[in-house]
Amino acid sequence: MNVWFTRLVAAGAVVLASWPAVAGIKDGTLTVALDSPVEAVDIYMGPGAETAMTTSAVFNPLVAYDAKAKTYVGVIAKSWSQIDPETMEFKLEPGLTFQDGSVLDAEDVAYTINFISNPETKFRLKSRFAFFAGAEKVDDLTVRVKTRGPYPMLMARMIGVPVYPSDKHSALGADYASWGRAPIGSGPYKVVKFNESTGIEMERWDGYKLGPAPAFKRIVFKPLPDAQTQIAEMMIGNIDVMMAKSPDQVAALTANPRIVATPISDMNFQYMYLDAVGHSGLSVFKDERVRAAVFHAVDRDAIRKSIVAGGAGKTGVAHAMARLCFPFQVGCPDGGTPQAYDPAKARALLKEAGLADGFDLKVSTWGSSRPIAEAVVGYLRAVGIRASVDVLTLGAYRKKQVEGGLQALVSNYVYGGLPDTGAVVDFFFSSSDRDYFGDKRLFDLTKEANTTLDEKKRGDLFRETLDIVEKQAFILPITTDPVVVIHSADVKVDAATRGNILFARFSFFESYGKTPPMLGWAK
Repeated sequence: MNVWFTRLVAAGAVVLASWPAVAGIKDGTLTVALDSPVEAVDIYMGPGAETAMTTSAVFNPLVAYDAKAKTYVGVIAKSWSQIDPETMEFKLEPGLTFQDGSVLDAEDVAYTINFISNPETKFRLKSRFAFFAGAEKVDDLTVRVKTRGPYPMLMARMIGVPVYPSDKHSALGADYASWGRAPIGSGPYKVVKFNESTGIEMERWDGYKLGPAPAFKRIVFKPLPDAQTQIAEMMIGNIDVMMAKSPDQVAALTANPRIVATPISDMNFQYMYLDAVGHSGLSVFKDERVRAAVFHAVDRDAIRKSIVAGGAGKTGVAHAMARLCFPFQVGCPDGGTPQAYDPAKARALLKEAGLADGFDLKVSTWGSSRPIAEAVVGYLRAVGIRASVDVLTLGAYRKKQVEGGLQALVSNYVYGGLPDTGAVVDFFFSSSDRDYFGDKRLFDLTKEANTTLDEKKRGDLFRETLDIVEKQAFILPITTDPVVVIHSADVKVDAATRGNILFARFSFFESYGKTPPMLGWAK
């Protein structure tokens, strides 16, 4: 997956700003370039950035997250309560319907959760929902969701659980994988045409009740895997929205006065970690001083400003990170002072560790992190470390990681809309596949934090975890990595929503100046 389209889920509100020369906008149609074809408008069967975006136009979840208030808000659900450590009860909004006119009630919610948690239901990344033990209908507007043990991230996970109509979906039987080609949801748009090769067409659904009416009557999602084709289509006005791939692309496209770039904050970041255990056969990073030296050698500010799209200039929104989490997330502790750029200190630490003559190092990377890794290698060479870039595919990177072959890694982390610090600590410190740190405390703290429902205790555990990461120089957060929306000047992206639409799946197609309906955000 191209990570830039992962960020498409975080774009801001797009509106019809004027009547342009672009043909599609005249009749109320917005055309969006997709980096890859969508197999089905079904996030369960085809997880991916483009699927998440299109699914969010058609379906709604029970809840969303308000980053400004740092609290969950209802979408399909109007209230909820913790019945016991393993049971959450949701009360639903009355009077909701699906796009076919059928009533949306507790039976549909229970059916959806039981379907995705059923061992016989097969789909990619099913492990994301392994915490579900099932759900049961209490009455037409009440449903109870069961988890396998106390699970404090339940609300965060529910953001990514769109609800399906039980009767229509269950009628497919073993052919459930075909659902996303003619789906029926409760969201603001309904699918009127689906073709994996040529794209997806949606029309505004007038029966939408969970927010203001969408700005556009029609949306066309057009698969254009080739970046140069996207650029050409943008230049001649055949598409209205695309995602930037690099700062150079932003500069080239916005030289045309009809094209605008708007950077939007999100929850993705670039990071670096080192083999502190010695899995790879390189033992120098067992010494904390050497790890700190590497991190002090990296100029994070320069990388952010010169390499990250949306990282520089008056509209730049990328920033250096103090922690591996964002302040608006549940459980993210304040403070944090990662190793600052100080090449003299880096050299001194290397000398103190007996490595004044440097050492050979391969910095592995993949996907969009490659330019970041190349810059890191340059900084390491400047302090005497003979570094080189080891460019891998995603599959090769994961294989090498699992086999213990990474000496150093520069990669990106995508929260995927989860507004909870538990997600990132779980990613790094719950699996032996990623244990390049060798500190059992990190794994024990993570397990405890992600099985307790006490929010204050969780916050304390996260603080202790991330303090260890910083003090032991295990992971360096290099920079946040915003999405940059390239769009026609006749389409407006609401820059004022930065920092408040970070969990949007479809927000940037909604009405300007209003709180838009979307999967993962407030009503």
